[in-house]
Amino acid sequence: MQHIFSHGPIRIFSLLILCACSTVALSGPLDKLTQQRISRTNLGGGIASIYITDLDTGEKLADIDGSRPMVPASNMKLLTSGAALFVLGDAFTFRTKLIIDETVTPPTLIIKGDGDPALGDPAIFVGEEPGVTLGTLFDQISDALKKAGVDEIGQILVDDRVLDRNYTHPCWPVEQLNRWYCAQVGGLNFHTNVISVYTMPSSGGTPIVDLQPDARWVDFRVKAKSNTKKRDTAWVSRPTKSNSFTLHGNVGSKSEIPVAIDTPPLFAGRLLATELEKRGIQIGGDDAYPEDMVSLVDPSDWYTSSRTIAVITTPLSDVLSRTNVDSHNLYAEALLKRIGHEITSDPGSWENGATVIRMLLTEKIGAGAAESTVISDGSGMCRENRIAPKTMTAWIRKLSRSDHWEMFRDSLATPGQGTLRSRFLNDSLESAFYGKSGYLKGMYSLSGVLVHPRSGQRVVFSIMLNNVKPGATGLNAKPLIDSIVEEIDEWMSVQAGVSRVGE
Repeated sequence: MQHIFSHGPIRIFSLLILCACSTVALSGPLDKLTQQRISRTNLGGGIASIYITDLDTGEKLADIDGSRPMVPASNMKLLTSGAALFVLGDAFTFRTKLIIDETVTPPTLIIKGDGDPALGDPAIFVGEEPGVTLGTLFDQISDALKKAGVDEIGQILVDDRVLDRNYTHPCWPVEQLNRWYCAQVGGLNFHTNVISVYTMPSSGGTPIVDLQPDARWVDFRVKAKSNTKKRDTAWVSRPTKSNSFTLHGNVGSKSEIPVAIDTPPLFAGRLLATELEKRGIQIGGDDAYPEDMVSLVDPSDWYTSSRTIAVITTPLSDVLSRTNVDSHNLYAEALLKRIGHEITSDPGSWENGATVIRMLLTEKIGAGAAESTVISDGSGMCRENRIAPKTMTAWIRKLSRSDHWEMFRDSLATPGQGTLRSRFLNDSLESAFYGKSGYLKGMYSLSGVLVHPRSGQRVVFSIMLNNVKPGATGLNAKPLIDSIVEEIDEWMSVQAGVSRVGE
């Protein structure tokens, strides 16, 4: 929730043996059953690493090559979000400030970003007070300016220096940088740094196109055709380091295509300039274009004789939920960079954010855990990331014994919600389950906590499968993972004296 204030299904395939690379020292009560499930599942040469332990006592329940560092995919977000809680604290709030510099006439509007990934995110408005929309947010900003006596602005400066200006991680796949899940990360973000392209076929052949937000200054070309008798294949390219877009393919029905934009802080500033002018606030003179009205603050500059007229806030709890329940990459990357800034006071970066997490791993778990973990980005999009399931469960155990546990737990998905919306349904589990899934091509992961309703026992686990061949064998990965979780749940019920078998 954002606020603005004036200042002041499951089946196991017993095809053939696979997962020859997993090793186990049979010592935990779930080792044998877990290993049998892996051995009976064809993963096409993939490898499995699994660690299961009692969250409260630390008793090891299963260790299937659990110390092996694996590509975690989006399970990386558990590291990032937990680190954000340790560094920033439960009460942390992102604060985007609107500042007026009155040393010049007309005055300059400065937007001081705080790295907030939720600013202008339509998903954040869901559940808000009735009538609160993106347009309402712009109305509130406009009203704050008018109450401050400002109806004309010479220029808009964007102070994005809380984070660095390396907006795209070098590890991310180049061919996917126009996708929403590879959105750039800036010190000032808006609308999750994407344009939503709404398309609709027309009888004239050229599709009808609408952009949200209303970024009228971008270069948008339409090469797509309309044909309702053919399937919809529309897609949008952004091949250059600029906000130039082209709609391709066939528009056969109404659709929404989210496309990542370039240079988020400038985009946000230009969008604000456009929206303020719609609301009667003149910016940069009669003939000014959005690209002329807005610029980034020079890294060495500072501004004096200024006053804050409004602050837009987003609580950390909202950001954590979007990070873990919805597995939104921008949110995780913004958190990683923001903790880097918090500790170093330098612009937050992937490098100093990763250093902070390594420091926390050393402090909370030990030097060995930090040395075996590779932190490249915060979301898990990068295939260079590595973490062992044993380390992941130890990390979650540390969080469970901290003051941050409730907020962390509540940020995780539950069955039927977020990335778990189609998993563990129809009461397949007796225990309450809080977890985080992960997927990259060939890589599958699921980590989380099961809480038994009768005994109160809590079990934490981390399951990671890497190098699973796509196709038929790839279809076996999720059912295998889910069956292991169900196995843990059944074991917990037996421990509680209430086996579900035959029910």
